[in-house]
Order: sequence, then structure tokens, then C-alpha cells
Amino acid sequence: MNKLLIAFLTFSLPFIALAQNTTSSPYSFYGIGDPNSNSFANYKAMSESQTALSDPAYLNLKNSASFAGLRHPTFAVDFNFNWLQVETPGSSQNVSSQYINGVAFGFPMGKRFGAAFSMGPYSKIGYDITAPQTSPILGDYDFTYTGEGGFNRATGGIGGMPIMNEKNQLMLGVQLSYYFGFSQTSRAVTNFVDNANVTSSKMINRTNMKDVAFDFGVIYKRKLYKETWISAGINYTPSSNIFATNQQLSYTYRPSGLSDLIIDTVLEKTEDGGIQMPSSLNGGLAFYFDDNWIISFDYSSTAWTELELISTPVDLSDMSRFAAGFQYVANTDAVAKFFQSIRYRGGFAYENTRLNFGGNQLTQVSGTAGIGIPLQKTKMQSTFNFGIEIGSRGQDGKTLVKENFTNLYIGLSMNPHKFDGWFKRSKYN
Repeated sequence: MNKLLIAFLTFSLPFIALAQNTTSSPYSFYGIGDPNSNSFANYKAMSESQTALSDPAYLNLKNSASFAGLRHPTFAVDFNFNWLQVETPGSSQNVSSQYINGVAFGFPMGKRFGAAFSMGPYSKIGYDITAPQTSPILGDYDFTYTGEGGFNRATGGIGGMPIMNEKNQLMLGVQLSYYFGFSQTSRAVTNFVDNANVTSSKMINRTNMKDVAFDFGVIYKRKLYKETWISAGINYTPSSNIFATNQQLSYTYRPSGLSDLIIDTVLEKTEDGGIQMPSSLNGGLAFYFDDNWIISFDYSSTAWTELELISTPVDLSDMSRFAAGFQYVANTDAVAKFFQSIRYRGGFAYENTRLNFGGNQLTQVSGTAGIGIPLQKTKMQSTFNFGIEIGSRGQDGKTLVKENFTNLYIGLSMNPHKFDGWFKRSKYN
């Protein structure tokens, strides 16, 4: 098992760099960027209505209590492909991005315990905004805002099952998260068309953070009759202060090709402090019907009003989100007929986002669909998972930016069965 953990970490580390520059949304300008979900493709196809779910074949990173339900070593990797149409009062632009959403590895520890480790992006920053200006003294010039980077999260968690009998299951879990990464934003005043003697100026702000935080989860499952179960889950992440370093650089310059010809440094400052991360609460309810149907509902909230960057409050609103999803499979046996063993998924989500402009809190609406295709001719429950999400965020594009998005999720969940011969030492050289 130690060799597997080392292999997982070796496989994951190269993805840290790839987790940056994963968005082109102008709304990633605010706070610490656009939050990124740590759900995998199978749950994203269900609109992430997963807080109450525990499945021996899938890793549910949104509730560490679910790790207690793992029955085989499980490896998961996810790829996201995003297409975004940004509508502004004066234009419309299409952009795209592709990135590895995360990797994870989990394993059982006896019949009542399980553990999991993961790595992936926590927030995404990527924008380039130009705002033309006019002054009676300076003439025409531009404000240019750019941002890049994002913060990552590595997690390790354990789940236990203090109650396990034919009718009741109680699972408890705790997860440690290590946050790290950077954000770099800049504002430039440049392109003085009517006055070539005026020098451009730029202010660069870079924030690096690294620290740990905890979250806690509970899942309770009860058999109603025969093979029908009801499950309720809660996951809570308390607010935490993450150590951060902020560097500011301000200078005047003249554009010179792809670089800046610096004339004078106006400000150069480094400050240590903290990022006050928001608390969040997820609650869910799910129904299992005869190993064929899963219907689940989720409500989540994040107190983004608690966010502070180096003791500086950020003008954001608290997020609230409602989601519902389902999964249907005719036969859960992976060696059954092909179409009978496919998992069909769908969902819907409505969110009051963290963004608020003039007292108008932006909403996001999306629908999802997807399938899980099992690997054939094996006793594994491994699946290739595909999901698609279509939705919009913002208003009509006439007064505020509106984003229409299409997200494609592709993932692999691998869980070897004891009879498949994985991880066994060879008897012959």
C-alpha cells in the first residue's frame, strides 16, 4: 500500500503546474478567483448532488465520511474541457480551456474504515480586460487588468463506520486540506494615443499561500424495506486563516515589444499575513432503490462574506446552491450485457453566486447529463465516466457580463477486484 501511495503522489505532482490558467472568465477577477469543484465526472453528471452518497466504486471527496464505504483500492482522474461565451454590452467572445481537474486514490482499511488522498485546483484565475478611457488632458488611453494563477488543494482524509448492521450505517469522517499556490494580478495604464510623452504605469499584486485546514463529514443510511435505503449527509468546513505572503510592485514604463522598459519603480513592498477562508456547509438526502436507482438532493452554502485577503475584506455575497440528480443502471454487475451495465446520470442546479453588483446577486443555472461505461471482461467496477453541463451565469449581457458555458467532463474510476490479480507479487521472474 505504501508503494501505491508513493506512485499516486508521483503521478499527481506534475499536475500542480497544469492546474493554473484554467479559466478565461472575467468574473475570476473577484476574491481568490472562481471556485473549482473537487467532484469527479460521475458526480458532476448528477450536478454534484453527492453529499449523502457513499459508493464502494467511487471517491466522494465532498464528504470524507464516504471513505468508510470503500471496499477496494480506488484510483480516479478527471479531465475538464470548458467552452465559454462571454457577452458584454458591446461585444461577444468565445473562449475555451482544458485542464486536469484532479487525481485521487482511496483504499479500505478493514471493514469499517477507509482513507483517500487527492490533489487538484481549488480556485481558478484567468482574465485580460481592457477598459478604454478618455481624459480632456491626457486624451485616449486604456486601463488593462490581467490575472493568472490559482490556488490548489491536496487532501488526505479518513472515514470510519461506528454503526454497521443490516438496517443502519453511520459513517464519520475528517479530511485535512493543504492549500497552496499563487495569484498574480496587474493593472496597467497605457496606450496614450494623443500624448506620446506620458509614460505608462503598472501595479502588480502577487499573493502566495500555503497552510492547512480541516473539514468534517457525517453520513447516516437506513434501510426502509428490502433493498430500498435512505441516506442523509452533512459536511462542514469551518472558517480558517491560511498563511499568505503578498508582494506589490508599482512602476512606470514604456512598452517595448513583449516586455516593459522600466523607467522608475514607485513602490515595492512585501507583507506577510493571512487569507481568511470562508466556512461552508453541505447537506444532502439520497434514496437508493434496488441497486438500480439513486435519486439525490443537495443544498450547500459558502460564507464568502467572511473572505479577507491580508486583513482586507472582499465585497462578496454568501453563496447558496440547490442541486438534484439521479443515476440509473439496469444491472450493476460489470460483466452483464453492455447496455444493461451502463450508468445513466442527470441533474439540475440553481445557484446564487458569490458575485453581487449594486445589490444584484448573480445567479447560475445549469443542467447535466452523463454516462458511466464499465470496463468489460473483468470483475472490477471500474468505469469510464462522461458528463456534460450546459448553463449560464449573470444577466442579459446588456448591463452586466453574461456567461454561457458548456463543460465536458471525462473521468476514469478504477477499482480492482480481488480476483483480478492486481497488486500481487509475481511468483516468477
